[in-house]
Amino acid sequence: MLFINYTAFYREKCIEIFKSNLPIFFDQQELPLFENFLDHHTHENYYLIKEGEQILACGGIFIDEIKGEASLAWGMVHAQHHKKGIGKLLTQYRLEIMKNCYPHKTYVLETSQHTAAFYEKNGFHTIAIVQDGFGKEIDKYMMEMKNK
Repeated sequence: MLFINYTAFYREKCIEIFKSNLPIFFDQQELPLFENFLDHHTHENYYLIKEGEQILACGGIFIDEIKGEASLAWGMVHAQHHKKGIGKLLTQYRLEIMKNCYPHKTYVLETSQHTAAFYEKNGFHTIAIVQDGFGKEIDKYMMEMKNK
């Protein structure tokens, strides 16, 4: 497996990964938000995991200078490749970049009840929950990791 930087060439592959995770991990109404993110916020800090010619996962980092936060953004693994350790690899890769490049920021993310426990194992803790925050039956977990 190889980490590569996102380019617009891979836009449709990332959308395919997103769609493979419907309706459990994402709500259909989030697709335009993800497409906007791909089109306007991936000039740096968005990565893909590639194996051969296949894109297995994508995910990035979003920096909010005003709040002093670095966030894991739009991380996902194609549904055909769940439970293979790829999500952990993607998360650890992004956290390592955050620790090296943004050591004085608070690390945050928004996720659902389906992946909150995964992120807890990676050092995050829940600070708030919004029922149906991402869509029907997809609660929004706002999580934080204090940078050490």
